[in-house]
This record gives sequence, structure tokens and C-alpha cells, in this order.
Amino acid sequence: MRRYRETHPVLESRMSSVRRRMRYNRRWLERRTDQAIIPLEIQEHIGISNIRGEVLIVSRDSRQQRRIKELLRSENHRFDVAWDSDEAIGFLKLSKYRLVILDRINERRRRVFYYLRRYLKHIKVISIVNENRLANNSMKYGGYSFLLHRDFDLEQLRTCLISSLRLHHPVCRLLKNGETCNRSCINSYMTEENYTELEALDPNAAMPEPTDTEVPLDTMAPPPEDFFQGVE
Repeated sequence: MRRYRETHPVLESRMSSVRRRMRYNRRWLERRTDQAIIPLEIQEHIGISNIRGEVLIVSRDSRQQRRIKELLRSENHRFDVAWDSDEAIGFLKLSKYRLVILDRINERRRRVFYYLRRYLKHIKVISIVNENRLANNSMKYGGYSFLLHRDFDLEQLRTCLISSLRLHHPVCRLLKNGETCNRSCINSYMTEENYTELEALDPNAAMPEPTDTEVPLDTMAPPPEDFFQGVE
């Protein structure tokens, strides 16, 4: 009976590393393929003519969705709902939106936030967060405003809708400067042109663009090898 010689330990170690890398790349490619076909699945299940555009809600919380949808209907805004980051990016590829309401309480949703700030800077982002640190980061990297905690004040969201979509304010100045919302942005009826004039007089008032060192990691790049740890 033919006997096989044992593999050299160094060679076995290298082969093990190659097999691990192949499994990692295979899973990453499968995930990218799944993400690429999401817009097609949205068209198939919803229909391209049924995508409304204007406002996109990203949340897995049914109660949160219901509260936001009722307010948007009362303000006569069109909207769509995405349950996760992949579906949200699929919607963003299919229609034109002016505002995204991003629920970041249970999931940070860095990927969709980074996608918006890198490729769709004209879309304003309102983040729902449960801590001040995440709120400050969202404003630092170009968010329009934020809402604190799950039971946020709906009147604050109504104020954000009016100031961002009707008055075309570039950012919530109060939240950006660390102050609380007092509805002065809509009570004063200052438009985007007014803010542009103020920024021309005071260059420091303009929101600085994040530098290369400040921009979060590119989440469209392959994830680290431990990303699939524990996944069969």
C-alpha cells in the first residue's frame, strides 16, 4: 500500500493561510453580489413606479417607523422605508432623495452614513442616536441634525423637516454649535441664501469638509478577516 509523506510544517502553515484567505474572499464576494442585486430585488418586489423618493427612513423598529411615517404624511412628504443599510443603499441608487432619517440606536449604520457623505453629499441626514458622542460625530462628518433617544420629540423632527426641506437650511446651526433646539431656525424664516450671506461675512461659520484623516474607513472595501468569525 502506497504511503504518503507528511506535509512539511512550513508548507502546511502556508496552505492553511491560503485556504483561510480564500474562504474570507469567497464570503466577501458573496456579500458584494448580494448587495449588488438588492436594487433589482426592490424593483421586483416594490416596482420602480412605486418608489416615492424625497425622504428615506432607515430603521428596523416598527414603532419608530410608524411615528415617523405619520408625521411625514401630516406634512405631505413622500417617503420610502428601508429596513437595513443594504436596502437603504439600494433605494438611494434607484431614486432621488433630499433627506434620510437614519435610526442609529441599535445599529450604528456606519456604512450607509459613509456612503451618503462620500457619494451623495447633497442629501441631508438626520440621525436618531442614544448618546451625545455619536450625535457629535454625526454632526462632525456632515449630518444635518440629530434626535436623541428612541422617544425623541416629534416636534423637533417636524422643525427639522421644515428647516431642511422647505427653508433649505444647509445644517442645523444650533445642534452644530452644541446648543438645544428652540425652533428659532424656522421662526426666523432664514433661507439658505441668508446663511450663504452670513458665511460670506464670516468664513468660520461655514462647515469644514472632513479631511482624509477624519473620514471614516471605507466600508465598501473588503472587511477584516475576523468579520466572518463564527459564521459557518
